[in-house]
Amino acid sequence: MMIYQNIENLLYYAQNNLLLDDLDLQYARNLILDELKLTSYEQYEVNADELDALAAPDAVLDPIVAYAVDNGIITETQKEYFGDKIMNLVMLKPSQVADMFDDLHAKSAVKAFDWLYDYAVKSNYVKASKIAENKCWEAKGTKGKIEVTINLARPEKDNKDTEKLLKSKSSHYPECNICIDNCGYSDGVQNRRTLRYAPMELGGEQWFWQYSPYSYFNRHGIAVNFDHVPMKVDGETIAKLFDCIDFLPNNYFIGCNAALPRIGGSILTHDHFQGGGRLLPMHKAPAAYKIKSADYPYVDACVADWYNNVIRLSCSNREKLIELASKINAAWHVYSDESVGVLAKTDEQHNSVTPIVRKDNGNYIVDIILRNNRCDDKYPDGIFHAHPEYMNIKSESIGLIEAMGLFVLPARLDAALAQIEKYLTREVRYNAASLGEDMKCHQGMIERLLAESKSKVSPLEASLNVKDEVNRVCEEILRNTAVFKNDEQGTAAMEKFLSSLGFAKR
Repeated sequence: MMIYQNIENLLYYAQNNLLLDDLDLQYARNLILDELKLTSYEQYEVNADELDALAAPDAVLDPIVAYAVDNGIITETQKEYFGDKIMNLVMLKPSQVADMFDDLHAKSAVKAFDWLYDYAVKSNYVKASKIAENKCWEAKGTKGKIEVTINLARPEKDNKDTEKLLKSKSSHYPECNICIDNCGYSDGVQNRRTLRYAPMELGGEQWFWQYSPYSYFNRHGIAVNFDHVPMKVDGETIAKLFDCIDFLPNNYFIGCNAALPRIGGSILTHDHFQGGGRLLPMHKAPAAYKIKSADYPYVDACVADWYNNVIRLSCSNREKLIELASKINAAWHVYSDESVGVLAKTDEQHNSVTPIVRKDNGNYIVDIILRNNRCDDKYPDGIFHAHPEYMNIKSESIGLIEAMGLFVLPARLDAALAQIEKYLTREVRYNAASLGEDMKCHQGMIERLLAESKSKVSPLEASLNVKDEVNRVCEEILRNTAVFKNDEQGTAAMEKFLSSLGFAKR
């Protein structure tokens, strides 16, 4: 039977890539036979050259999952659940992965994190094949390049649900989908059987690092508190970011989302950071102007030439940089300027910051993005959030990834943008009255593009026109998030805040 060949292929792959020990081979084989309800077995030879060339397990895992579907062991909707269940049988245990990581980290942080990422891909926790299907492109913006990706693997989050979760106490197990309790857990929807992680200590607390299954960018990972405690941004948070960057490879960055709805991440109930092994567009933004502080003369500081408001600090002295960054955070927490609509607090807190830390040539660099989540009648979803006319493209919270110029757009846009292209080529006749529910939110965008093109365009032109519009919207959303706008009034208000901190232009 072909299924026996498939099992042998998986076992060989696991020995090669997942460190399945020879002494555990028969044990793993029998566990797989049990899952497939097989009571006999025949040994098959494998094609070693073909299997050695695999970068991910799809070719050895998919036939086994297909067999389970064809023989009524699972349904179509359980394929991912069952695939993770099978992979978990041939993997190292979490303690073994942690030990391997620690041994490597003692010699080289780069080697340790590279190995952990490779293990996550080879075990199919990081869904490399699905990630490869994402639509990605760069856009030339007025402040440098921004990046856009339609993430086909990631479910879209709802801001109102995020806010409800923050205010409610979970009665579920695990309490949220980044808790340590997820390791090995699966309920058929949230599949974390193959999660493996690296423990680390931040600020005297136990945290762990895991790579994101969705991987928004190279080596995208999450640092997570072992305890299920709400997110916060204070001086201790900033110090933990520095502990984290000292633990990570030198080419990584680490950041903390603002701990408020609309301007934070999708999980505010559990303390965590995000980062990874590459620079994002904001990192490359030059200085708009330099500033200096008499109290911190050895800290290089500037306001970055970026869409939103970024204070950038650089210094080799870790403690002084933590102190100054904490001072800025504390000051912004209570700062108001009604002339530009910035209120630190009404009946709830509105001001917060998004701090991002990295290293370069022996210096620590901290980017502090000023954020405010206030709403009003005109902007019920957030004054400094994506404005209503842009929510057909991005309605979720504008967290640190988007605020830094990498837009992770929902999968629903893939089909919607393809449909809009058909209207532009006149392959499909546009009729506003016949728009489906999933397309009504795009009506303004469709009609604007049709008016601009006037007559039918080629498929290539249609694709470029649609992308240009998405790029324009992403730029506008970044401008929306700026608490001090890039105009005379906004610039003066920004300088007023800096002056209150003891900064002067230089």
